[in-house]
Amino acid sequence: MATSRTGTGTWKKVRAERLKLDYEAGVTHCPICGCWLDWENSRRPNSPEPDHIVPHSMGGQDTVDNTRTICRFDNQSRGDGTRKPKRTRPVIKTVTLDAAGAW
Repeated sequence: MATSRTGTGTWKKVRAERLKLDYEAGVTHCPICGCWLDWENSRRPNSPEPDHIVPHSMGGQDTVDNTRTICRFDNQSRGDGTRKPKRTRPVIKTVTLDAAGAW
């Protein structure tokens, strides 16, 4: 059975240390979007979460130096940074024809 990378003892220690350092340093806002971080409640869009600066999938390590605290919304939106941009729908232009049916 495979285990979750975020469930390892190493990540749990790094996660706790990063959150402790930033809480004690008085970090109050997300460095990405600027929203206020709610240190009192977890699992909310503005709850603080540790984030890998260099994603694990791109060789980033589970170290305190490779983490920062951002809001939960931005952390979940970022993913590992390898997602393709969303496709946009093609623009449909309307064409007006003259009385003779010409463009």
